[in-house]
Amino acid sequence: MTPENSDAKTACLRLPAELDHLPVFLGHIREIAQDAGLPEAKISRLELAVEEALVNVFNHAYDEQTRADGAVFCEVTTQADGLTVEIVDQGPPFDPLARPDPDTALEIDQRQPGGLGILLIKTLVDEARYRREDGCNVLSLQINQSMSTLSPNSSP
Repeated sequence: MTPENSDAKTACLRLPAELDHLPVFLGHIREIAQDAGLPEAKISRLELAVEEALVNVFNHAYDEQTRADGAVFCEVTTQADGLTVEIVDQGPPFDPLARPDPDTALEIDQRQPGGLGILLIKTLVDEARYRREDGCNVLSLQINQSMSTLSPNSSP
C-alpha cells in the first residue's frame, strides 16, 4: 500500500468501523483532494464513491462480535495525475467488484436486491480495483486530475 511514484504523497487515517466516523473520513479526503487541486466536481464524485464504500464496510465487514475491534484504514495518495483512495478492512474476503452489475432496465420489483451502490461507485470514479492483501480487503478508488468530460464552463 505504498505509492509507486516517488512524487506521490500519502496520508492515512485509521478509525473504528462506525457510521459516526463517516464525516471524519470524508473531511480527510476532501481536504487532501482540495490541497491536490482536484476540481470540485471530481471531489464531490470521489466523496460520494468513498461514502458508499465506507457505509458498506461499516454495515457488512464486521459482525456483532468483531465490530468493537473492527477498524477501517483509509490511505489517500496524491500524484500529479490524480488521487487514489484505498479503503482497507479486516473483514472476511469480499470483492464487491466481482458481482455482476444489476440490470437497471428491469422494473424495481423484478431486480435482485443490492448492487446499486457498487454500480454507483464504478460510475463515479475513473478506476476501481479490489485485492486481498495480508488478510485485508483493499478497495482502491482512483480519480484522475483531468476532466474526462467538458464542464459547462469550459471551452472545447
